[in-house]
Amino acid sequence: MDVIIGLEIHVQLATRTKLFCRCRADYFAAAPNTLTCPVCLGMPGALPVPNHRAVEYALRVALALGSEVQLRSHFDRKNYFYPDLPKGYQITQRAVPLATGGKLSFQLDGEERSVRIRELHIEEDAGKLIHTPAGALVDMNRCGVPLVEIVTEPDLRSPREAREFLRTLRTLLRHLGVSNADMEKGELRCDANLSLSRDEELGTKVEIKNLNSFRGVERALAKAAQAQAELLSRGGRVMQATYGWDEARGELVLQRQKEEAHDYRYFPEPDLVPLEISAELLAQVRQ
Repeated sequence: MDVIIGLEIHVQLATRTKLFCRCRADYFAAAPNTLTCPVCLGMPGALPVPNHRAVEYALRVALALGSEVQLRSHFDRKNYFYPDLPKGYQITQRAVPLATGGKLSFQLDGEERSVRIRELHIEEDAGKLIHTPAGALVDMNRCGVPLVEIVTEPDLRSPREAREFLRTLRTLLRHLGVSNADMEKGELRCDANLSLSRDEELGTKVEIKNLNSFRGVERALAKAAQAQAELLSRGGRVMQATYGWDEARGELVLQRQKEEAHDYRYFPEPDLVPLEISAELLAQVRQ
C-alpha cells in the first residue's frame, strides 16, 4: 500500500501590522489581549482595510512557486463558532484565490522530488486558546494577523518527504523575506491529510491538525500511516476523522469523526471590494 499525503500550510507573513487593521502583528511576546482593536475584534460598524504589504508578500510566494496569479480575486467569509474567533467568521479566499498551480522541488537522498501546488490564498488568523488546569483562556492578540495558506496536491509519498518539503519551503520563505517561519512560534504550521492507496484506489483520509515542528510532522504522519495499515490488515475500515498531535506523548489525539466536510456557509465578504493586481505591481514584485 502506498502512503498518500497532502499538506495545508499556514505561513504568518512578517508585516508590521495586521491584515485588515493597524494593530501590531508581532504578538508573540506581547501581554494577552493588548494588540486588539474594534476591527480585529469584530465590533459592529468596524470596517476592514487590506494591508497592501501582506498582498505583496503573498505575491512573492506565489511567483516563487511558479503559480498563476489571479489578477482579480475575492475575499470570502468562512463562518464558524469558536471561542478564539470573536467575529464568528474568518476572512479568507475561497471562490477565487490569489493564485493557483505551481510546484516546489526539493532534494531527498540525492534525488529531486516535486510537489504540485493546488492554490495559494490570503486569510486572517484566529486568536489563541491557552489551556490551564482550571480551564481555557483566550488571547485575541493573534486575531487578524496575516497568513498565506499554501495547499499542495497529494503528491507526497512518505512522512520523511513531507518533512523535507517543509524544510525546503521554510528556506524559500526566509530567502524571500516574507516570513521568519519559526515553527516554534507558530509562524509556520500545517495540517496534513493522509490516506493509504491500494491498486491506485485512494483510501479514506484522516486529517492531522496544527503540526508545528518538523519532527512532529514526520512522527504524526508515520503514526497515522502505521495505524491505518494495521487496521486494514485486520479487515477493518478507516473512518474519516480529525486528529491532533500530542508531541510529549507521541500520540494522535482524536478530535472528531466525520462523514462529510464541514459546511462553513462561505459567502463573499461584503465589506471588501475584489482584490485587483495590476501589471505594474506584478512587475515590481518580480524584481
